[in-house]
Amino acid sequence: MPAASPPSSPLVRIVEAGLGADHQVRLVVSRAAEAQALLRAWSSSGATIERNGDRLEAVSTVQALARAAGRTLGGETADALEAALRRAVTAWGGAPLPWTVRDGRVLRADRRPLVMGVVNVTPDSFSDGGVVYPDRHPDAAVELGRELLAAGADVLDVGGESTRPGAQPVGADEELARVEPVIRALAGEGAVVSVDTTKPGVAKQALAAGAAIVNDVSAAGDDELLGVVANTGAGYVLMHSRGTPADMQSRTDYDDVIAEVFESLADGLQRCAAAGIESQRVAVDPGIGFAKTPRQNVALLGQLRSLRSLVHPVVVGASRKSFIGELLGDDDPASRLEGSLACAVHAAQAGSSVVRAHDVAATVRALTVAGALAGGQPSSRA
Repeated sequence: MPAASPPSSPLVRIVEAGLGADHQVRLVVSRAAEAQALLRAWSSSGATIERNGDRLEAVSTVQALARAAGRTLGGETADALEAALRRAVTAWGGAPLPWTVRDGRVLRADRRPLVMGVVNVTPDSFSDGGVVYPDRHPDAAVELGRELLAAGADVLDVGGESTRPGAQPVGADEELARVEPVIRALAGEGAVVSVDTTKPGVAKQALAAGAAIVNDVSAAGDDELLGVVANTGAGYVLMHSRGTPADMQSRTDYDDVIAEVFESLADGLQRCAAAGIESQRVAVDPGIGFAKTPRQNVALLGQLRSLRSLVHPVVVGASRKSFIGELLGDDDPASRLEGSLACAVHAAQAGSSVVRAHDVAATVRALTVAGALAGGQPSSRA
């Protein structure tokens, strides 16, 4: 995987791009050290420029933007900007990035995005709470995990605390009692297991039980949790959110949701690096449904490819979310299959590496066909 931008580099987000350095791109640069000088340089080069606060939106070619910056800015600043521009453009058009998880295992989305099957070991999750818990615990959850693997899941995401809007937290001991035996059984059978938690103690014990990934919906907000990930060499999902599930839907006041989610994820990547988590172990997730309105969720998915500019694998979890119900006029989460599949195929077309799904069999089939159509080749089964 290409190296992530160093903290001193400006943030570059590709909005649209052609193929090759001589084709025009539309991009946004934020946090540039010399934004006013950069604005003058790019304006004089003939680029189309618009300034919004500390963000510059430019339409030109990468070569022209890099040359103009080099003529005006200091050598080190211009070099950092050019490197950031080229990393972002390369990531925009490249193959979905691989993801290194615990024990050096590399997960690759070569033919289709990896499918992360959901195993909710909770009584109150928004879409399927109570299906496998508390009755017949842990056997029912283990059986579900096996079924998802047989249906084609590449990763199993096991969670013991609901993160639906308005959900109340559970204690670490209770959460661990829910997930630990399930993780131990499934990992013991060879499954790649992710633990969906924000608690350092739960993450530590889950990893000891065989989990390979920590899926953290707290936006890298807990240094102790980041330390657990760093010390164990686990894979990590950095998801954007605000607040907690109990109050997140009151925190949807964005001026520019796409820019702010992108910049927040960039900040989270810096916190991961400071904690000692290797770059190739971190995937990013825009947090669909977490502190976003339905309109904001749709906007983020529409600009999903721009997250590739962070140069990390992208995880998308839109399955059965309420915005799909609003688009379809259906309040039943279990009736949102078609919308969930549309989101999964869109994520694949946008270059995402992982799709989190409840309906694994249908998702794998949809992604397999979409991948064959995009590549112009039949699947290996044809």
